[in-house]
Amino acid sequence: MSEELLEVTTSKGITRLTMQRGANAINEPLMEALCSAVADQREGGAPPLLLASAHPTIFSPGWDLKRLYGAGRDEVGAFLELFESLILDLFSYPGPTAAAVGGHAIAGGCLLAMACDVRIMAAGRARIGLSEINLGVPVPAGCVRMLTARLGAAAAELILQGDGFRVQKAAQLGVIQGVAVDRPVEDEAERELYSLQLKSARAYAEAKRSLFGESWEAARRDAAAGVDTFIECWLEEDTQDRIAGVVRRLES
Repeated sequence: MSEELLEVTTSKGITRLTMQRGANAINEPLMEALCSAVADQREGGAPPLLLASAHPTIFSPGWDLKRLYGAGRDEVGAFLELFESLILDLFSYPGPTAAAVGGHAIAGGCLLAMACDVRIMAAGRARIGLSEINLGVPVPAGCVRMLTARLGAAAAELILQGDGFRVQKAAQLGVIQGVAVDRPVEDEAERELYSLQLKSARAYAEAKRSLFGESWEAARRDAAAGVDTFIECWLEEDTQDRIAGVVRRLES
């Protein structure tokens, strides 16, 4: 089943994880497949990782709201815990990581990309951003810690703006570091990884730990502390109405 969700290939020392579950709405099987693949690569020496999507216009739209609509407290809590674990696994991966954002990356999809060291986006009209505030829930607390470590003060605009950004604004904020114009976005992201691959693997891993080690630990603490607040927001009537509206649009 995981092979149908995630294709894992290796070429020239770079491992590519390609999500291929349609538009890649995030559910438990996809998260488990990603967590397992990242763990395998970490145990195998932490080679450079490229995260990509097989969908031509969507990287990931975020959580699978069709799956989660009507879910109870325990179910939402377990889903949130697995998601934050995945984000931390990517954020704390010792080797270089890159996201090839070939289309829309919204909410959890944006957070997946932001967990990678390098984010390259395809030129065009796609958006990358966080829509949680529009739905009625906060960005998960551990993820906020990751965003602050990545973006500094610019994290606030990403979190509070709600509608996402096209490539020019995303580049200005540091949400992405490059735009693929004349070549496939996966090739552009791989080129960035080839450059990082030439560095000392140990020095790169230690540099990441020096830069982000405290944030990794803080993200774990924040994730645990923020569960109850997130669930309370999720279960509010207004939030459930908003989720229902999104699900109706997806089904129409």
